[in-house]
Amino acid sequence: MARRTFVITQGESSLQTEVRSSVHPIHARSTEVAGRIEGAFTDDGAPDLEQPHQGHVEVPVRSILSGNRLNDAEMLRRAEVQRYPVLAFDVTGVAADGDGRYRGSVTVNAHGRTRTQEVPFQLALEGDRLDLRAEHTFDMRDFGLQPPRIFTLKVEPEVRVSVHLVARERRPGG
Repeated sequence: MARRTFVITQGESSLQTEVRSSVHPIHARSTEVAGRIEGAFTDDGAPDLEQPHQGHVEVPVRSILSGNRLNDAEMLRRAEVQRYPVLAFDVTGVAADGDGRYRGSVTVNAHGRTRTQEVPFQLALEGDRLDLRAEHTFDMRDFGLQPPRIFTLKVEPEVRVSVHLVARERRPGG
């Protein structure tokens, strides 16, 4: 089975975050998602788990915004966006998780720290279009970030990250 390379389509792909606060959840989103996914797939579009799979996804931290200027300014300040401008995810392996779901071994690089996580995901492959959805909860303290307090608003340290990737196959020579 031939390896295939898919390039993530900016604008169609997104990263969303949610943190809980003492008042309400804070949602942020970016569509400035870039990267690639490589692997072998069976005729029915499932990953061929006997073959290696890898992927690399990057999101500029400055693009992950909630729309609330005060919240965004404080989160970007704490993220030290000038020093650590990119949030990166590297997939180094894929395994079956049952019922058409998979689990990826994902190395996350954020705020100058690297952590490896097992992240569940779903994917659909139709022709040259790959659609992948994943969700995982991270503790921002694992990446050296302390939850902010904005006036009386206290933010919890857990961040739920949802990724929706749409990628198109890059043909040889293309």
